[in-house]
Amino acid sequence: DNRDPYGTNLIFCFTTGLLTLIFALWHGFVLPPIGTYYWNFLASAILWGFGSLLLFLAYQTLGSSEVAILSALSGVVTIVASILLLGETFTFQKTIGAILIVSSIWLVNQKKGMSFLAKGTVYALISTTLFGLAVTNDAFILRTYDGVSYTPLAFLFPSLLLLIIKPKSIMSFSRLADFRFSKNMFFLVVFYAIQTIAFYIALQLSGVSSQIAPIYKSNLILTVILAMILLKEREHPFLKLISAVLVTIGVLLIK
Repeated sequence: DNRDPYGTNLIFCFTTGLLTLIFALWHGFVLPPIGTYYWNFLASAILWGFGSLLLFLAYQTLGSSEVAILSALSGVVTIVASILLLGETFTFQKTIGAILIVSSIWLVNQKKGMSFLAKGTVYALISTTLFGLAVTNDAFILRTYDGVSYTPLAFLFPSLLLLIIKPKSIMSFSRLADFRFSKNMFFLVVFYAIQTIAFYIALQLSGVSSQIAPIYKSNLILTVILAMILLKEREHPFLKLISAVLVTIGVLLIK
């Protein structure tokens, strides 16, 4: 809705961080090597914190299926950043996959009334760029750190940064008294916590961020279909489905 995306993002980051921290403590939490990677942990807080804030802003003006397709660009950003910063390799097949992802983003922007310069589109594209860089940064940290232990930090550090920047946003937690809001936030936090733990374990085990990040985006077709059914986002359904299919083929090629 139109109420305070900054505060909503703070609630999301903090509560997801607490939930994943409980799991990490049960699993065997390992203290982070902040002294060694302090710049990387600071970068994580900035990239994830502001990336998620811009994502919430994008959702206010665009449909969830459109945001999901635009967010596929993060896979391309991660690939480029991983090659430049982590020394990962690139192939012709991955190039074709990246082209398909970018093509799908161009296609979905051909929707009537939608533009690359539209506010919601700009928010989504900047957000997905920050996320792509964040995954590359995370991959570097996870070369020597436990993925499950890192998961709560990837939420709690951004929430701390957001709170320092805007202390009054702590009043946003009063919104949890609203049953409708807290119910929706509960499902968002639970689903996001599960997928993030799985994502970081996969990233730690493979160590190849240029493959793991794009594979994660293969949920796009499901997102588009569910948005049509549950959120009644039925404007230009064929265009959205074609874009989602192109993105999925693209991420499979990158894999």
